[in-house]
Amino acid sequence: MRQETLLKRLQEKSKEIMGEGKHFHDFAHVIGVYRNVEKLLEHEQGNRLILLTAALFHDVKRNYQSHGAEGAKYVKELLKLIPEFPQDLIDSVVKIIDSHDKEQKTQNEKLFYDADKMDAFNELATARSFMMYSKEGLSLEEACFKYLDLIDNFFNKLHTDTAKKIIKKEYEKTKQFALKLVKRYER
Repeated sequence: MRQETLLKRLQEKSKEIMGEGKHFHDFAHVIGVYRNVEKLLEHEQGNRLILLTAALFHDVKRNYQSHGAEGAKYVKELLKLIPEFPQDLIDSVVKIIDSHDKEQKTQNEKLFYDADKMDAFNELATARSFMMYSKEGLSLEEACFKYLDLIDNFFNKLHTDTAKKIIKKEYEKTKQFALKLVKRYER
């Protein structure tokens, strides 16, 4: 099976799974990360099939506290059921999913981390963040300050200069918006 055909099949499966009661990190986020992987791979070295597969399934267990570890277990079993998926790549996909919110050591893990965090700098991600803060019980004021810290943290922890260059304008726009929110609470 050609890689593009396999990726289309994996996208369909991801859309099915990520549509099942996902409130924050849904299929729109998954596709954002997928596109970011593609952008990064125009300038950086990495395994395309491994990274794009990880993008499609990295948040399947986002409702769990340890969603990376839980997602990794789930995806390992899922990919074993797809005979067209190269079985020798499953462990690499699983490792990326497990490590995407932990320490990243390999080039693929670092690229994936960057692609995931790059999706935080858009309007939908802003809405997602505030929905999550509301669920956590934060006041609007607390959420504004937390959001400003979040976007600075995400940008500053990007591993590659490529990611920083690609996302810089969106980061600056998002930061200006966050600063306007915070300014409303300055006394």
